[in-house]
Amino acid sequence: MDSPGSQIPDRPLSISEQVDFLLQRGIRVQCRAEAERIFGRISFHRLRGYWEPFYLSPGIFRDGVAFADIVERYNFDQELRNLLMDAFDHIEVSLRTQWAYTLAYSNGGGRLAHQNAALFSKHHAENLGRLKGEYVQYAGAKYDYCFDDCPIWAIAEIMSFGQIARWYSDARRPTRRTISRHYGVAENVFDSLLKHLRIIRNMCAHHEQLWDRTLVSQFLLPGNLDGVKSVRDVFNENAKGKIYNAIVMIAYLMAQINSAARWHQHLIALLNKYGRIPPDRMGFPSDWQQRITALPIPQ
Repeated sequence: MDSPGSQIPDRPLSISEQVDFLLQRGIRVQCRAEAERIFGRISFHRLRGYWEPFYLSPGIFRDGVAFADIVERYNFDQELRNLLMDAFDHIEVSLRTQWAYTLAYSNGGGRLAHQNAALFSKHHAENLGRLKGEYVQYAGAKYDYCFDDCPIWAIAEIMSFGQIARWYSDARRPTRRTISRHYGVAENVFDSLLKHLRIIRNMCAHHEQLWDRTLVSQFLLPGNLDGVKSVRDVFNENAKGKIYNAIVMIAYLMAQINSAARWHQHLIALLNKYGRIPPDRMGFPSDWQQRITALPIPQ
């Protein structure tokens, strides 16, 4: 093996050598057999992202770090992604509903409103082409309609979160305003939020490390929200790029969509379950729980 202070070796390591790598760097491993079982189901490279915050300097760990501490952060991140995916399921279905209803009924576009280029901006042809490709590939056997005759309320049900976000962004302002008003969010904020949430959802779907990431993508913090006296009381303006502000908006949207879901309670329970996880690494302020419960959510 390499010296204790060296970086990750650029060669294949056996499961046993992977455990040795941590032991030689002072990581406490309570049960070697269990550690080897964990490395057998979670790759060394994947777990590396969860132990790097424990470095005192590159390749050198702080004193007192246990392998269990690393696995705990991995488990927390996995449960956080699962909780977020549950929220995205509700948000995506709601967005499909509002997109189809607004274009077909509220704006009078009719059953084939998505084919009307006048209702959209410069990316309509591109978005329609992508949608047709997905329809032919995945929905040909599901629906009796050919693509050109498929009504918007049916086509919406095969649209991904990313597609909805793109179609929303390309819609004319009256459509965007109607949809964003349904959620109590300004149109420009909602547009930037959907683009941001699309990235987070993809990270969750692809099992990427999320909890302490700094995201290049950001969204406009709202100047006001329905039912919130002061948005400064709920957001953390000093933590842009961290997951906290997005979580606040997800909790808010979940309350707008289905107040009975009590998603925020599951969030609070998760952070309390993993009380040793530093919430500030996610942009959570010290009074985050009071800020979350200040949202217009039935308690």
